[in-house]
Amino acid sequence: MVTVKGYSKRLCAQSRCDSLEQNWIPKVNGCAPKRGLEVSYKSSLDYNVHSKSDLIGPSQDKIVQNRLFKLKLKVPMINRPNFKMIGGFHYSDEQFYFKNRLTNDYPLYQGLDKKNLKSIGGTLYFMHRLKERSFFMLRLGASLKGDYWKEGIGDVAPGTFLKYEITPLIGWKVNPYKSWGLGVAYSYSFGDPLVFPVIAYNHSFNKKWGIEAFLPAKVKIRHKFNDLSFLSFTTKISGGSYSVHLDAPELADFKTLELRRSELDFFFNLERGITDWLWVDLTAGYRANLRFDVTNKKHDFTLSGQKIFNKDYLIDSFADSGPFVKVSLFISPSKKLLKKLGF
Repeated sequence: MVTVKGYSKRLCAQSRCDSLEQNWIPKVNGCAPKRGLEVSYKSSLDYNVHSKSDLIGPSQDKIVQNRLFKLKLKVPMINRPNFKMIGGFHYSDEQFYFKNRLTNDYPLYQGLDKKNLKSIGGTLYFMHRLKERSFFMLRLGASLKGDYWKEGIGDVAPGTFLKYEITPLIGWKVNPYKSWGLGVAYSYSFGDPLVFPVIAYNHSFNKKWGIEAFLPAKVKIRHKFNDLSFLSFTTKISGGSYSVHLDAPELADFKTLELRRSELDFFFNLERGITDWLWVDLTAGYRANLRFDVTNKKHDFTLSGQKIFNKDYLIDSFADSGPFVKVSLFISPSKKLLKKLGF
């Protein structure tokens, strides 16, 4: 009996120790599965673009398709009781197809039509426990984004295509169903490089419903049917910048230009597990274009939102809103594997 009781006490002590080691991690119960390797294809059809410029004048055309192929990978790199690091890699290829590409010689449309706008880069995620239920998170990302044209590439500075983002955040794990945090972000979410405050909030109200928010960029309401089926509605602001080359005499003084875009998306997505590790994600929604402009500026940024509606661009464009669809296939580490890894 003494031996059994002693063994029982050791088990209880070990269980409490394991619980304490994990109770600070920001993920809460009820979330959809983590994505290790993901391949996705997104398509937007038939929307008009209206452009104006003091240098090259006005024009308009229709984009009959805007397609985006993306590959993402996340891998745990360091796993300690009080510190964890995850590494990420991504590659994407985006193309625009203009309706009147044979007759419309507007430099922006000619320069973007069928051109492969690529992004390749990596991300590091750091998580460090501060106290029993508080943590510090840091996200560092860097990408080479642009059309990588061959002619004249030697005349371009090495950092022209480099875009980077950083988000530090301090958070609290209230309980297994709620976590929140405060931080600041430097990113291209609004098109221009911008520094802005962020609030992270993740809460499972019960076994079925929950919310995941990263304000002001994203709010997601999720519903869990079972361990292999999730439905969610998301509102998200996304943006970015491509370094591009436009062939026009009026723009000859600029070796590179930047196409800066941002949009507000509203979409439903259904995540369905084929097995516990192989999943499919079907998404349909509506996007409202916020920005589709060209500037010669590089990495300047602002500490406020004054440039969000700034019209000081070489080419100022307005793109119509419209529907989009996306399909993704992803591999998710099993719960047993994640538990062994401590995530």
